[in-house]
Amino acid sequence: MDPVTGAERLTVLALEPWFGGSHRQFLEQFAARSRHAVRILGLAPRHYKWRMKAGAWELGMRLEREQVKRPDVLLLSDFVDVPALFGCLPPDWADVPALLYFHENQLTYPVRRRANGGPPGGDAAEHLSPQADHHYGLTNILSCLRARGLVFNSRFHLDDFAGAARELLGILPRPRPLLELQAALAEARVVSPGIDLEELDLGPGPGADAPLRVLFPHRAEHDKRPEDFVAAALAALARLKEAAQLEFVCLGEGDSALFDALPAERLVQRGRLESRADYARMLGSCDLVLSTAGHEFFGMAVAEALAAGCTPLLPRRLNYPDLIGPETGNRFAGAGLYDTPEELVARLVAAAREPAPFRLREQRARMRALVHEFDAPAVAAELDTLLGACWNSAPT
Repeated sequence: MDPVTGAERLTVLALEPWFGGSHRQFLEQFAARSRHAVRILGLAPRHYKWRMKAGAWELGMRLEREQVKRPDVLLLSDFVDVPALFGCLPPDWADVPALLYFHENQLTYPVRRRANGGPPGGDAAEHLSPQADHHYGLTNILSCLRARGLVFNSRFHLDDFAGAARELLGILPRPRPLLELQAALAEARVVSPGIDLEELDLGPGPGADAPLRVLFPHRAEHDKRPEDFVAAALAALARLKEAAQLEFVCLGEGDSALFDALPAERLVQRGRLESRADYARMLGSCDLVLSTAGHEFFGMAVAEALAAGCTPLLPRRLNYPDLIGPETGNRFAGAGLYDTPEELVARLVAAAREPAPFRLREQRARMRALVHEFDAPAVAAELDTLLGACWNSAPT
């Protein structure tokens, strides 16, 4: 029992086969703020297919080796094969309730394949194709049925997964758990991964006379479509009489050769900043955060840029419309959501010619307010409540 609130204080064991990146940040952020006693047991973030296939066995071995006591509740990520996990747990853990959190899913996560249908790599052109190996998506589905509660990081993600799961189950032999999955997803909740607003200050943007500074926050991978960003940047530079009106910050992991096409003098930063403080300062020095992503389950990089005061310039798809809300009035100063590549370029050019609105403190504070609901303490409280409900629903 929590001595301050009187709420039940549970022992929570968080199991994470992919303990790195956003998965690690999510768990450590939650554990530091939860009212429950949270222990994290994670595996190194490598060989994701192997982690999904064998992570349950390896976690089970570690639990036995480290003599971990039975918890009140399990907190699992989508990388966990939940039925397999319970097969690897001690027999008296069979009725421990599990809350399953979906950062992503393997049904709608895009894969890159060669145009001739071969494996990635080589000289053949590559393109996005639907996930051909359905085993991992089916693992997600069966995990939904075994878990006591489900949480997705966005409404878009929940709806996206539900549609893809119905489609897959529709082509599989009978019997198939269509109704069971529908019932499980009907009870699913949406909770964002959370943002530590204390470490992301509201930044001032660049100096008053500086060029428009545009942030591309994504890793240079196929699902973020960096080639579309580079094409838009070059087109905008070509339209401006003074190229010095526009500069770019590229902060994602990886260093795509595509960025070689951008004039070096127009690149303020290229590549990831290792220091979290340096990262926060760089976000706060930008005017716009630009995305060309073809796939995104939540949009953490964009949300963090909003927290630092950047105005969004995002495609009208994925979770972005929900993330930034309605485009009422001129709340995005001419930026906001775009529908076509041509519209993206036109808005970039217009913003470069008149960057002052993006540097007003009132404008930057409005952008930060868009993500107040995702503040880490509030998210931890939501998860605490869901874990409590999960525990209370356990059979006695």
